[in-house]
Amino acid sequence: MTNQQLETFLFQYTESEQRHLREQPPQLSPRYRNIPKVVYNGREMYQFNFGSLLKNRSVCVNKESRFTVIPEHIHSVIEFLYVYSGRCTQIINGQSIQMAQGDICMLDTHVPHSIQPLGKNDIVITIEMKKEYLTQGFLQRLGNNGIINGFLINALSSEAAHDQYLLFHNREETPIHAVIQSILCEYYDPQICGDKMIDAYMIVLFCEILRQYRSQSFSPKAKSQWKIVDILDFLEANYLTVTLQSTADHFGFHPNYLSAFIKKETGHTFKELVILQKMCQACFYLTNTDFPIYEIAQKVGYDNLGFFYRKFTELYHMTPQEFRERKAYA
Repeated sequence: MTNQQLETFLFQYTESEQRHLREQPPQLSPRYRNIPKVVYNGREMYQFNFGSLLKNRSVCVNKESRFTVIPEHIHSVIEFLYVYSGRCTQIINGQSIQMAQGDICMLDTHVPHSIQPLGKNDIVITIEMKKEYLTQGFLQRLGNNGIINGFLINALSSEAAHDQYLLFHNREETPIHAVIQSILCEYYDPQICGDKMIDAYMIVLFCEILRQYRSQSFSPKAKSQWKIVDILDFLEANYLTVTLQSTADHFGFHPNYLSAFIKKETGHTFKELVILQKMCQACFYLTNTDFPIYEIAQKVGYDNLGFFYRKFTELYHMTPQEFRERKAYA
């Protein structure tokens, strides 16, 4: 399937879309008669089950029907929603979220949401993933060279608290659209090794999302003026000299408030995050340079080599030398 054939396929009316156009007002698809309802957060809503579609694969792809509402629902999988064309209005836990072409929303499990009727030029793609799909092995392949990547990745991992979403407004031309087109072509026109190709494209997709974050804004449901990722970015840039007081001054917080906010949002204390960033940088040096370990320790702010070894071993369950040797043969 070429990209042009994909475009034709996505924009042509499906049988259900033709039916929705004929109905005035549009009705829910008959398939909803077979979808169970549950009471969640005091509201009755549908519970989508992707068990059959995900029985023998890790991800499944769907184009949302136009001209009808997608009613409020939850599901036990992680959903990646991409506005391929046009616009989309989601209602997430009662909050209206406006999305435009190129925008991405990552919905964790059991997040109540619905989609308002889509127009003829509104193409919305969803990719459903088993929560086990985002295993530590998958996530490690993305690279974790900083506390921001770690925070965003952990927010989507199978160990995360499943009650959040991440919204990415993409207003620049990026490779993300082309990667998603490749996934769709592999999914809708299966070829040999198709599932492995999709897995590979999913790695590229997540890497591009993490890369684009640096110039854009993943925005979880933070209500403060400054999002936690802004604070993490400040720590990454200033980890050698940063203090709780200097960070609080930069963002206009009281140190006690900032300390509690960081702990609540990341699960780590301020001090732990600084240590994590130092160790992430040490891992970079160990993997990509021949610097002696004592010099690496000094570069990341440790004059006491024994303390550096102890902290590194506590975090990675191996010594810096063992880490370097293991990466050399990976």
